[in-house]
Amino acid sequence: MDFNQLEDMKLGINLVGYSRAEMGIGESCRIAAKSLNAVGFPFGIINFKGTNSSRMSDNTWQHREIKDPLYRFNIFHINAEQMMEVYSSKGNEIFKSRYNIGYWHWELPDFPDEWVENFKFVDEVWVPSNFVLESISMKSPVPVIKIPHSIEVIIEKDRARQYFDLPEGPFLFLSMYDAHSYQERKNPEAAVKAFKHAFSPEDVNVGLVIKVNNSRSTPVEMKRLEEMIQGYSNIYLLKETYDRNDVNALLAVIDCFVSLHRSEGFGLGLAEAMYLEKAVIGTNWSSNVDFMKHDNSCLVDYELVQLDKDYGPYQSYQYWAEPDVNHAAFYMRKLVEDKEFYLKTARNGKRMIKEQFSPEAIGTLIQKRLKYIM
Repeated sequence: MDFNQLEDMKLGINLVGYSRAEMGIGESCRIAAKSLNAVGFPFGIINFKGTNSSRMSDNTWQHREIKDPLYRFNIFHINAEQMMEVYSSKGNEIFKSRYNIGYWHWELPDFPDEWVENFKFVDEVWVPSNFVLESISMKSPVPVIKIPHSIEVIIEKDRARQYFDLPEGPFLFLSMYDAHSYQERKNPEAAVKAFKHAFSPEDVNVGLVIKVNNSRSTPVEMKRLEEMIQGYSNIYLLKETYDRNDVNALLAVIDCFVSLHRSEGFGLGLAEAMYLEKAVIGTNWSSNVDFMKHDNSCLVDYELVQLDKDYGPYQSYQYWAEPDVNHAAFYMRKLVEDKEFYLKTARNGKRMIKEQFSPEAIGTLIQKRLKYIM
């Protein structure tokens, strides 16, 4: 990297990523835009589609899109294994003479050896959590820096429960995931099992909502999930892909967010629910423990287990968490029955997220890091 050449370029950031994709990695790019905008740091967005098959209908930041890089810093909100795809599509010109930062997620303890070659595209890596930091740092030849996602939930159009075909009265739990992110890792079945342990099929005072994005991409897994909830009229399966407003509105009308994941690269749904002062139940392992503490959430016990087979990039030699569904069921019952516990936990969660993960706070972190580089 020629820093003299870098200084001749306009100060600012080219955000390169799936900025219109309605999925987690697309939201990562949009969150970065929000953080930069909050502190007035110059940026433009290069929307990259690549071979991504998610719906590309989120135009929140379309007005900041640029065709070619204008600024001295590139931040690629594209994970390590997809960096070659960027190179194949854009060529060396997008990287040339700029300071290149990869904003990468990874969900297991060991960063795959076959991805190590992709460090050649970046001068440093940013990650959203301590868990990802530890995993990638072990194999990275470049600096790895933690810059968390900022959290702000905006709802321009309120939606009642009726809009989602959900009942008005019950205490509603929500488990939400993207099928493209591997159902085995997101583990919605554990939320169903915990709910079944906690409540009867006829209990009209409670309900569990399972929201699935890109449900058509995994028909076998969806069938298994549908079979699990048969006979429970208080478990609701939502398979439609919602826009960002409706996802946020759904979070606003439920009472508790549940993520009994086997591993997380951050845990956006959990953090967003906390922002809205909802109680959250989550596995006490991986990235979400950066913001989930015993006084602001319900952390579920787990056992570390070796994967039984390969699941996409998650290879069988790795380990992840198997959450204790009985412990989760205990928290489900406690949140329903103990209003004081619910309110205290939810308020503490909201305070943590708003104080430490605001767009202004994260935007300031970004500015400080770039100032250090310069």
